[in-house]
Amino acid sequence: MEESRFFVRNVTVSPLGGIRIACFVKNGAGVLTPKRILPHFTLVYVLQGTGSYSDENGAAFDVKAGDAIIVLPGLEHWYGPSNGKVWDELYLVFEGPVFDLWRDEGCFDLEKPVISLTPSDYWLDKIKRAIGENNEGDHVKMTAEAVRMQQLLMDIQNAARTDIEADIEWLQTAKTCLKSNPDVKSAASEMAMSYELFRKKFRKLSGQSPGKYRSGYLMEQACDLLADRSLTLRQIADKLDYCDEYHFSKRFSKVIGWSPREYRMRLHK
Repeated sequence: MEESRFFVRNVTVSPLGGIRIACFVKNGAGVLTPKRILPHFTLVYVLQGTGSYSDENGAAFDVKAGDAIIVLPGLEHWYGPSNGKVWDELYLVFEGPVFDLWRDEGCFDLEKPVISLTPSDYWLDKIKRAIGENNEGDHVKMTAEAVRMQQLLMDIQNAARTDIEADIEWLQTAKTCLKSNPDVKSAASEMAMSYELFRKKFRKLSGQSPGKYRSGYLMEQACDLLADRSLTLRQIADKLDYCDEYHFSKRFSKVIGWSPREYRMRLHK
């Protein structure tokens, strides 16, 4: 039989955000519907049992004791123990502008919603310390709670980033795709990823959007091509996959600060 024990139930959180609910569930069945969408962030830490997780982004993971699941608001998902089984979990419901900013800036890895956190005793203690007690509407307690929750998320994300070499290799491959494809969406398709996942992962690893990287690369190529006086602007636009000379010139002027003709004139002076 499923048993629940609440650690906190906060009626209010700070203007930054905070924890609404923290609850331990014994013999839980996971998500009871085939799929669901939540209006808030959820962190689930599995303490005993095995199961699986899936979502609308195509993520599909086996889940075991010691794994954490981070679910973002608005994401269609499912998780739970293996068929006919149950598991023990500790889950946190949290919300607020600061966590929305984390999501918008790509701080949550959409490709890796399931993260191994071991040893379990260490992480269970860390999670409990982040939860604390009911904030009772006290401003200082609410603010401290928001800070602790962010620190916990930071520690979890750092624990997830263990394969740096694979990240570097992926980024180099992504850059090559951006250079050889006509647009970012085509590059994402070549990498067998959705545009949104590709964009967020690229930005997370490189510090800039894939569109900005590709634009910078094209402008470098344009500067090299403009050094060759035998090439017309129309020919350069064609080489760089712009639909016409006008769009190439407009983009070049915006990024470089001079029109292609001005740049060529200054270059040869």
